[in-house]
Amino acid sequence: MLLLDIRQVQKSYGDRTLFEIEQLQAYSGERIGVVGKNGAGKSSLLKLLIGELQADQGTVQVKGDYAYIAQLNEEGLINASLSGGEKTKEKIKEALKPSTEILLADEPTSHLDLEGIKDLEHHFLSYRGLLLLISHDRTLLNRVCTKIWEVDDGRVFVYEGNYEAYQEQKQKKRERQRFEFEQYTKEKKRLEETATAQSERSNSLKKAPSRMGNSEARLHKRAVGTKKAKLNRGVKAIETRINQLEKKDKPRSEEVIHFDLDFFHPIHSKTVVQFQQVAAKVGNKELFNQLTGTIKPGEKVAIVGRNGVGKTTLLQQIYAGSTGISRSQVADLAYFYQQLENLDESLTIIENIQKSSNYPEHFIRAVLARLLFKSEDVHKKVKDLSGGERVKTSLIKVFLSQANVLLLDEPTNFLDLPTKEALAKVLTAYPGTIIFVSHDRFFTNELATDQIVIENGSAYFQSQKQLKERQIGDLEEQKLRVNLEITEIVSKLSIVLDTKEKAKLEVRFQELLTEKKRLG
Repeated sequence: MLLLDIRQVQKSYGDRTLFEIEQLQAYSGERIGVVGKNGAGKSSLLKLLIGELQADQGTVQVKGDYAYIAQLNEEGLINASLSGGEKTKEKIKEALKPSTEILLADEPTSHLDLEGIKDLEHHFLSYRGLLLLISHDRTLLNRVCTKIWEVDDGRVFVYEGNYEAYQEQKQKKRERQRFEFEQYTKEKKRLEETATAQSERSNSLKKAPSRMGNSEARLHKRAVGTKKAKLNRGVKAIETRINQLEKKDKPRSEEVIHFDLDFFHPIHSKTVVQFQQVAAKVGNKELFNQLTGTIKPGEKVAIVGRNGVGKTTLLQQIYAGSTGISRSQVADLAYFYQQLENLDESLTIIENIQKSSNYPEHFIRAVLARLLFKSEDVHKKVKDLSGGERVKTSLIKVFLSQANVLLLDEPTNFLDLPTKEALAKVLTAYPGTIIFVSHDRFFTNELATDQIVIENGSAYFQSQKQLKERQIGDLEEQKLRVNLEITEIVSKLSIVLDTKEKAKLEVRFQELLTEKKRLG
C-alpha cells in the first residue's frame, strides 16, 4: 500500500537549495534507511514529511497515521528522572503502538547500549508498517533496511537493499565513473595530439625557394596554401570534437593513510598496561572487580558492556593510574571524551592540530582530508565549527599528538557514517595502542583486536578468537531466526485468503530471502 508520495518538491533556505525531489514513493512493509553526511538534510527530509517544514513547491502526501521519534537533543528532557537510554526506550515503545502505519525515527540508537540497540533492531524487524530510519549505526542499517535513500547535494538517490548493498552499488557507480573518466581522458589526449601534429605539419610547409621562377613559385604557393588550409580545417574540426566530448569529472579517490614512524615514539616493552585484581566503585556500589590481564603495544582494546557497568570509569582509572594498574614508563597517554576542551577557539583547525603534533603539515592535511575535511575547511576557526566538526578536530588532535597510547570514550558520537568508516581505517593504521569505549558495533568490530568485557559485576579479557566465536554464534542465531520466520510465513501463505494480507506476507517473504542470502 502506498503510504508516502512526494512529487516535484523544492525547498530552499536563503541561497541554499535544501531539496529538489522529482518523485519519491514509499510503501507499507518497506524499511528505508536515510543516509548522508552531517548537514546533508536527512532530519529536514523527515520534518518535511510530517509537516514541520513546508515545501516551497510540490506536494507531500502522507497516507497513514505516523509516529515520529525525534533526536533527544531536539525535544529536551521531558522526564528528568530518566536516563537518556530510558527516555529513548519510552519514545520507541510509544511510537510502536498498533495504530502506527508510518514510523519515522531520527537517530533512535542515541544513548542506547548494545543490548538496547539489539532490542530496537528486533522491534524494527517485527514492524509491518513503513519505517524511515536515520541512523549512523551501520550494523543496524544492514540488518533492518530493505532500501536506502541517500541525501546528497540537495537530491535523494534511491538504492535497493540494505546499507551493504547500497555501498556495493555506490562502488560499482564509482568504478563506472572511473572507467568513463579514463576513456574521456584517453580520447581527449588522442585528439589533442592529432591536432598538435597537424598544426606542426601545417607550420612546417615551406615557402617557395628563391631559385624558382615566378610561374613555378605561384604554383608552389597555391599548393602549399591548399595543404595548409586543409590541415588547419582538420585542426579546427578536431578542436570542435574535443569541445563536443561529454566532460567526465575525475572521481574522488580515498588516500590510504600510512603513519611515519619517524614521528612516532613506540613502546618497546612487552606490556603497555597491566591490571592486577582491579575493582571499581561508585559510592558504596561496586561496579566490577577482579580485572586481571595485560595490554600489549599496538593492541586495540574495546571496553564493552551495558550502560552504567563502569566502562568510562575503567578508562579514567587507566588514565589516573589507579590501584592495581601499572603502565609502561614510556607510555604517553592521551584521553578523548565528548566534553574534552582541548581546542583553542581562536585558532584554525590545522593550527590547533599542529600545536601538539610532530607530524608534518602534508600528513596532517592528508588525515583531515581522509576524515572528510575539504582543503579549504582546514582554515576554519574552531569558533565557527559545527558540533560534529569540533568532535572530529578534537579527536584528530588527540591521535596526531605525541601520545603513543590513546584512551577514547565514545569517539564516534556525532559522526556521520562516512566519517565513522574512515575513522576506523585511520585508527586501524595507527601504530600505537588504543583502549576505547564504543556502542557502535561496526566500529568496534573493525578496530578491536581484543575486548575487556564488563558484566554481572566482573570484568575480564576476551581474545580475538573468543570474539570471533561469539560473533559466529550471533550469526547462527540470526540465521535461525530468519529460517523460522520463513517457515512461519510459508505456512501462513497456504491458508490466508485476504488479498491485502497475502500481499504483505509476500513482501516480507522476499525481504527474508534477501536477508538469508546476505547472512550466507
